[in-house]
Amino acid sequence: MTNIKYALFALPLVAVLLGMSAFSTSFQSELSETPSLVDASQITGHVILQVFDTETGMLKYTIENHNLVVDVGLDEMSQATFGVGGAGSTFFDFIEIGTGTTAPTAVDTTIETSACARIQDASPDSNSGTSGETSTSVISSFDGATCAGAITEAGIFNGIAGGQMFARSTFGSVTISAGDTLNVNYTITVT
Repeated sequence: MTNIKYALFALPLVAVLLGMSAFSTSFQSELSETPSLVDASQITGHVILQVFDTETGMLKYTIENHNLVVDVGLDEMSQATFGVGGAGSTFFDFIEIGTGTTAPTAVDTTIETSACARIQDASPDSNSGTSGETSTSVISSFDGATCAGAITEAGIFNGIAGGQMFARSTFGSVTISAGDTLNVNYTITVT
């Protein structure tokens, strides 16, 4: 009888302890959860190619395309921002055009087939009209007298030769002849 009396008395105590344990576990997990943050930061690129008749200045045609910001470009941007490693202190202000047709990949370090020497934009234009968003345009002009052909790719670099590539794009053929000028406008947007 004594054992039954202790069992009846202990049963509510066990129930209370189990309830407190469940409450404690639930309370601890709610306290230890880290709030979920959504980082919508992006780096995107857009390239515009325009062919002009050099003699008349008339626009012959325009092609627009998105491009891929490549891994080495992201690495160099980070290194420049924080002042560590790599070439991190040079600007991405050179554009190179080529005839490669293989689609860009994140591991690209150069364009596929160069068609002309890189051209520098000595004063890229930056615009931050929207809070938290900055767009920078690098524009280079290629003379058809030295760069004639069917252009199918472009890239933006931080050196006249070698250096790192920031972004690459392939597109439908843009034919420039000896009497043409090809303007390539790369716009990189950070949001």
